Amino acid sequence: MKKRNSPTTLRPGGILRWSTAAILAGGLASCDRSSYVATPKDVEMAKLQEQIDTLDAQKLKLMNGEVANNFHIPRVGYYHANARNFFEHPYGFQQEKRYFVDGVWKDQPGPADVAASRPSPEALKKVEAALTEEQKTASGSSSHNSGGGFGMGNALMMYWLLSGNRGMFSPGAGFQQAQRNAGTWQQGVDRGRENVRTYASSNPGYNRVVNQARASGAPVKAGQSVRGGFGSSGSSGSATRSSGGSGFSHGG
Repeated sequence: MKKRNSPTTLRPGGILRWSTAAILAGGLASCDRSSYVATPKDVEMAKLQEQIDTLDAQKLKLMNGEVANNFHIPRVGYYHANARNFFEHPYGFQQEKRYFVDGVWKDQPGPADVAASRPSPEALKKVEAALTEEQKTASGSSSHNSGGGFGMGNALMMYWLLSGNRGMFSPGAGFQQAQRNAGTWQQGVDRGRENVRTYASSNPGYNRVVNQARASGAPVKAGQSVRGGFGSSGSSGSATRSSGGSGFSHGG
C-alpha cells in the first residue's frame, strides 16, 4: 500500500523559512536526478540473493516433505502438486493455445491456486538421482566448494525434501553422502548470505537496483539505471532484509 504524502504548510514565522525550503527543495531535486547504473557484479549478487531468499522461504516446507506447486528444482524439473511429480515444463506453461497441467497438455489452464503436496515415490527417485548427480558434478568443480556463491544450495534443498519423506523411498548412496555433507553445504550458503549483506551495505546503488527490480518483477540486468539517490542508505535494509530470513522459481 502506497503511503499518501501529507501536505507540508510553510509559514514565514515557522521553523522552515522559505529560503531554507528552497535550498532543501533544490537539494532533493538534484538528488532525484542522480542515477545509478547496474554492474555485472550487481547482477551476480542479485541472483545469489534471490536463490538464498527462495531457499530460506521454502526450507520449512521442504523439511516437512512438501513442495509448493510449480516450484523448480534444478536437474529435476517443475513440481505439479496435484500430480505429485516433477515435469520439464512449468505448471500452466502455454504453447500453441494449449496448457501443460499435471504432466499433460490440456485445452484449458488448470486452477490458479494449488496447495503444496508430498511428492510420489517416483518423484522422490528423480530427486535422489539428481542429488547424486549434483554431488558428482560438485566433486570436480571448485566453484561449488569455494563458498563464494550459492555453492551446494541446490543439493541442500533436495536433501531437505528427501529427509522429509524418508518413509516413502529407500535411501541410496547419494542420500547417505548428502547426509554427511549437509552441514558443510549450509555453511557455504551462510557465507553467500553474508557476502550479499556485506556487498549491499557498502553499495547503496545495488540496493536501489534490487528494490526497483522487485517492484517491477523483472530481474536485475547490467546497464539498467535507477533514478533517485536521496535516502539510498535507508533502502539498504529493505534490499537485504529477506535474504536474512526468507528467490529458484516457484509460482504456487
